Amino acid sequence: MLVLSFDTTSEHGGAAIFRDADCLGSVGSDSAANYSVTLFQMVERLVHDVHTLPGVPSRGLQDVELFAVANGPGSFTGIRVGLAAAQAWGKAFGRPVRGVSVLAAMVEQARPEAELAVPILDARRGEFYLGSFRRTGADDDRHFVPEDSGLVMKPASLARYLEERAHLGRTITCLVREHDRAAQAMRGAMPGGLGWTCVAGTLLAAIARLAIRAHRDGENPPPTELDAYYIRRSDAELNWKE
Repeated sequence: MLVLSFDTTSEHGGAAIFRDADCLGSVGSDSAANYSVTLFQMVERLVHDVHTLPGVPSRGLQDVELFAVANGPGSFTGIRVGLAAAQAWGKAFGRPVRGVSVLAAMVEQARPEAELAVPILDARRGEFYLGSFRRTGADDDRHFVPEDSGLVMKPASLARYLEERAHLGRTITCLVREHDRAAQAMRGAMPGGLGWTCVAGTLLAAIARLAIRAHRDGENPPPTELDAYYIRRSDAELNWKE
């Protein structure tokens, strides 16, 4: 299965094409990425490079069998650009589209040995996005399932949240991205006894794997049902006054 995986939720995104689990090519974004322009430039370059490889269909985006897009949390503008592109491509080519949360992709990429994985992302305004994912399956085939729909918290609340779960006796690993200095700095203010893992690079491979897994499990809503995973409302909503 050919999969186009892309992430426009932050400046540390990009796009990649996979044949099942094998990456055929990838393009990373830069710190000044304006995804309303650069996403299509990245994908055009990526499709051109990949479709020159032996054994790869050469008709372009119409050969992609599944579109896998990061749907948040992150930049509201970036999320909207990614979802709009995924919906347009899915509808134009009659292909399935899967949205994958950045938090779930962090867990999939790290796949820690702990019973509970807690990805943490800087949400700005002195707050952090996080989720709780419970490990299932055998050690050699472990997967994680979400225990909540995602949260946004200030540091003090986050520390209490982790302490409460640690008291339940489950091993916990907190996950932070390598570029996320604010989330990394939280470690010293959190309860002791927690594991910490830094997730390096892009999340494109994890996004592709999760999308393929959902697709093969029969979770194939139409592109029109693709939804954003904001967790926190936008500034416009928060500042709206009737």
